[in-house]
Amino acid sequence: MKLAFSSLSCPSCNVDELIRMARKYGYDGVELRTLENTINLWELEDFSPSMLPATCEKFRLAGLQVLVVGTSISFAKTDPGNKEKQLDLLKKFSLIARGLDCPYLRVFGGPIPEGQTYGEVLSRDIEGYREAISIAEYYGVKLLFETHDDFSTSTAMLPLLEGTGGKAGVIWDILHPYRFGESMETTCKHLIPYVCHVHIKDSAVYSKDGFDIALPGQGRVPIPLAVSLLKEAGYEGYLCFEWEKHWHPDIANADISLPHYVQYMREIL
Repeated sequence: MKLAFSSLSCPSCNVDELIRMARKYGYDGVELRTLENTINLWELEDFSPSMLPATCEKFRLAGLQVLVVGTSISFAKTDPGNKEKQLDLLKKFSLIARGLDCPYLRVFGGPIPEGQTYGEVLSRDIEGYREAISIAEYYGVKLLFETHDDFSTSTAMLPLLEGTGGKAGVIWDILHPYRFGESMETTCKHLIPYVCHVHIKDSAVYSKDGFDIALPGQGRVPIPLAVSLLKEAGYEGYLCFEWEKHWHPDIANADISLPHYVQYMREIL
């Protein structure tokens, strides 16, 4: 298994700075979420149609794989026009992913809106993602549902995967199912056939209502167990460090967190 990190770790970086950081600390891949303090990557010159080939070449020459382009896409909301808005975002992100030779887009089942039920959200998600998957396939991209929000556990995630014909995959964020009370063993057992990518994060204080952020090995999430289960299951993909500096500006900077992750993971791999 190889190591990657999310650009959430260094939200103000541009593409060149991200690449330098990845090479400096010995990473094999990157996940794109925020750069130059925006999650709207299509607004940045490096991801414009005219510049995408050059940006893709920068990553190739650096020996870095762009693994996933992260989005906030979800069909959970009941807002008028939400489906059309999400599909428009999907097309924008799919163009970027295709231009970077990136195989995956991260999407969400989403939180259940107040007054709604899981079943209602599931139905809306299935309807929206059946169309979204067809669009993504046109661009040569696969959608990955992250274990997140009210779709964190395998119990919640499997009906969405099955309802969309098994055509999407999963990002196993190891924190979220665990903080919702599902064991690592149960999550891995049920979702491993779909797992294409893994998010590693640690937390000292967590519950289904929230969590804090700790450097790997300094919290209470059993990261070594998750890695062991993945090994036993034959997973050969990336272990991506999701250090959410963009959302939590008070946590450690990338020059501390990124080398720490590499050192920690090399000790347990």
